[in-house]
Amino acid sequence: MKIVDDAVVRIEPPVRFGKNFQFNSSSSVGAFTYFYSGQAVKCASIGRYCSVAGGVRIGDHEHPTDWLSTSPFQYNPDRFGFSDAADDYVTLVEGVDEGDHDFRGKGPRIGNDVWIGARVTILVGANVGDGAVIASGAVVTKDVPPFAIVGGVPAKVIRYRFDDDTIAQLLDIAWWRFSPNQLADVSFDSPDIAIKEIQRRIDDGMTPYEPEVLEIRKPLPPEPEPTPPSPPAPAPLSRRRLVRRRLGKIRRSFTV
Repeated sequence: MKIVDDAVVRIEPPVRFGKNFQFNSSSSVGAFTYFYSGQAVKCASIGRYCSVAGGVRIGDHEHPTDWLSTSPFQYNPDRFGFSDAADDYVTLVEGVDEGDHDFRGKGPRIGNDVWIGARVTILVGANVGDGAVIASGAVVTKDVPPFAIVGGVPAKVIRYRFDDDTIAQLLDIAWWRFSPNQLADVSFDSPDIAIKEIQRRIDDGMTPYEPEVLEIRKPLPPEPEPTPPSPPAPAPLSRRRLVRRRLGKIRRSFTV
C-alpha cells in the first residue's frame, strides 16, 4: 500500500493488499477487505469484506465542463508554475483549494461485501451500496443500489443478486459486522438458512467484531546520516623545511 502526501488511511485489521494500491487522499477501509491493485484518488470509505480486483480506479479528479475551459490552469496555478508565462497568473478563485470547487464532487463511499471487478472506474460522487457487484471494465457514474450487479459504460443494473425480501433481511442483520470465527458453521451457500442462523446468534447476544483501528500515514523520510568530521589539516611546514624541499627539487632536476 502506498499513501501520498498527508493522506491518512484508517484501517480495521485485518486487511490484505496483494500488489500495489495507492491512496491519494484520506480514507477508511473495513476489516476482511482485500485489494489486488489500483488507486483511490479520492475515496471516502471502503467497507468490510470487499473484494477489489486489479487496475481499479476510484474517484479520479474531475474537470469543469461549464467553465470557459476544461483545463486546470483556471484553478490550479501549480500546473504551469515552472513557466515564465505563469509568473503573474492569478487563479479564477484566488486562495481556494482546487478540491473545494463544486465540480470536484465527493469521494465515493463503497459499502460492505462489494465485489469490484478488474479495471473498474468509479467516478466521484458515485456511491456503491452493500453487497453490490461491479463487472470488469465498468465505469460507474452514479449510485449503485445494494446487492445490484452492474456493468457497462456507463454502468447499468443488469440484475439483483436476491429478491427484495432477502435483500431487506440481509441489510437488517448486516452480517458483515461479525468476524469469520463468529460466522463459523453458517450455511453460506443457502442465504435463507444463513440469515436465520445469523439472526438466531444475534438474538443470543452475538456482538459485532470491533478491532482497534489503525491509522497509517506516509512514512517520514529517513534522517540524513551525520557527516563525518573532516580530518585535521596538516601542520604548516617551517621556513627551513620549505627551503630544503625546494632545493631537493632543483637538485633532482639536474641529475635527470
